[in-house]
Amino acid sequence: MSTGSAEIDSLIDGIQDSSFYLFYSSHENQLILDSLLYRQLIGCILPKSSKKNGFESAALFFNNIDFSIDKNKHQLLNPEKIAITSKYAGIEPKIVFKNLFVQTAYSQEHQSTIAEEEIADKIESNPDIKLLVIRDLTKFLARDRDANWNTNDDTNTLKKTLGTFYRACTKNKVAMVATGDSNISNNGIIPKPIGGTYLKHIANIIIHVKPIVWSTDHGDNTSPHISFKASMIKHPKHPIFKRQKAY
Repeated sequence: MSTGSAEIDSLIDGIQDSSFYLFYSSHENQLILDSLLYRQLIGCILPKSSKKNGFESAALFFNNIDFSIDKNKHQLLNPEKIAITSKYAGIEPKIVFKNLFVQTAYSQEHQSTIAEEEIADKIESNPDIKLLVIRDLTKFLARDRDANWNTNDDTNTLKKTLGTFYRACTKNKVAMVATGDSNISNNGIIPKPIGGTYLKHIANIIIHVKPIVWSTDHGDNTSPHISFKASMIKHPKHPIFKRQKAY
């Protein structure tokens, strides 16, 4: 399946079934990561034709949100953005919404319960689902880290949740695409994703996303332009070096 970006496709060879992709960045770049996820959801539903490069299947969206700290509407699935992106991709929004299933978790424990009792069961019972998209996978782990809590139990819960996802997706040849937070890094070094060794091990492809902002001078008006660079941190075909694409 195409990611919707020729540059990212050339970087990671597109989205393959049964593989787990992790896109991560600092928390303030969540909207960029959300845009990538929306395009993956729509890409799954697009036809398999050479022009569309979709899965022509249903997609499952799993959102993680903490209402005690998340106050803005951007944390929720945005139907308007889905509709606009759908039309841009050449598919009617009503077809997308008909083939899109949504679940939401509000805490670490709720995340684990939904994974086992809802997500895994849905994948097992519906062979049309070929993509699981997880927004802000490490949401609750990152919150606990910032509060300086003991995160051993939360890390183990995340491992259990990831194990549930991975078993269901690999068994049923479902691609898994997730976003997550990064650790803080200085001196221009690419930061590592939050989630510990288990997450870095179980994910097949890991991509760090970093925005690039510059201005174009048009006389009296200076227009800001925003793009971003995707750095491939892990790929089974390229285990030694990192590749980067800016777009």
